[in-house]
Amino acid sequence: MGIDGNSAAEEANVKGVSEPEFVYTTRNREHHLPNGGFQNPWKSFTNHGFCDMFALLKDYDRQRCAIPPKEKLVPVLTPDFELLNKPEGKDFQLTWLGHACFLLQVDGINILFDPVFSDRCSPFQFVGPKRYTPPPCKIEELPKIDIVVISHNHYDHLDYNTVKALGDGPRYFVPLGNKKWFESVGIRNVVECDWWDETEVSLEGARDVKIVCTPCQHFTGRGVHDRFQTLWASWCVITKDEGKFYFAGDTGYRSVPKTKDEDSVPYCPAFLEIGHKYGPFDLACIPIGAYSPRWFMSPIHCSPEDAVRVHEDIRSKKSVGMHWATWVLTDEDVTEPPRRLKQELQNRKHNEEDFITIEIGRTIHVPKQ
Repeated sequence: MGIDGNSAAEEANVKGVSEPEFVYTTRNREHHLPNGGFQNPWKSFTNHGFCDMFALLKDYDRQRCAIPPKEKLVPVLTPDFELLNKPEGKDFQLTWLGHACFLLQVDGINILFDPVFSDRCSPFQFVGPKRYTPPPCKIEELPKIDIVVISHNHYDHLDYNTVKALGDGPRYFVPLGNKKWFESVGIRNVVECDWWDETEVSLEGARDVKIVCTPCQHFTGRGVHDRFQTLWASWCVITKDEGKFYFAGDTGYRSVPKTKDEDSVPYCPAFLEIGHKYGPFDLACIPIGAYSPRWFMSPIHCSPEDAVRVHEDIRSKKSVGMHWATWVLTDEDVTEPPRRLKQELQNRKHNEEDFITIEIGRTIHVPKQ
């Protein structure tokens, strides 16, 4: 065991070594299980069982996560459709469409990440978590989508109705094991990727980009019997002139039991590895919500404090908080994530503008540096 309980390989990465010596903890497909399915191969992950689920029900505080009046929620803006249809300049243009859904526009290409436009993130639209903030627009109001990127198959990131509405026109990038689901709903323009796979994309009238599938710490399953059967991922977009964008998907950073101090437990080394191989990033989207109760959610969801560590590990120059302000998925105050993010940025001596939250529907421009 090394620093903060990490393995020797993970410790070597923490200390910082040259390219030939840098050790990637999933270089030999350690995340693949022998009989199929996938795992998080790091000491930073804890897989909770059914007993933990019962304990979660006991700890869950429904009063704390009650929806406040509309004026206290994140504003939902009507997007600037003129800007979306004619992006300005060569910068990254990013529009938040709620939760983990973003429209990234760069070099003539429109890329949609984890689109969910349904009212509920659930197998059924009559039960399950219901939006308390609406989408800022309809799918058909978006510009023509060239690429759709999916981080994993949970219902708040992969939505049947949205995929059917987008149709087979875009090219879909998905982690291993997800192609079968897309084909079952009539989508065949699918590129299935393992961690560290790189795909060059050429589209008529646009500059080439590279799409990279990268690790993160999470799990999958759309039912009771398919947990860990498909892969989960974060993603990078790299332009011809070395502009770099990172989408963290859904991820944890460390597993924090009730009896342990936050900084005494192992952390996920994947983000240091991503930062070493592909960073620094001009722009990143990193989750900041759905983290409470901490003892249960920490293996799979970042707290704002974790998100700042991810921001540091990947060497992001500008990050945007996501995975909050849309559905009640956990029991923290739904307005709390940006306050804790701001405090952690101060604690770790960052400029508040380095890691921001924005209104749903807002478009920002970030230069390639």
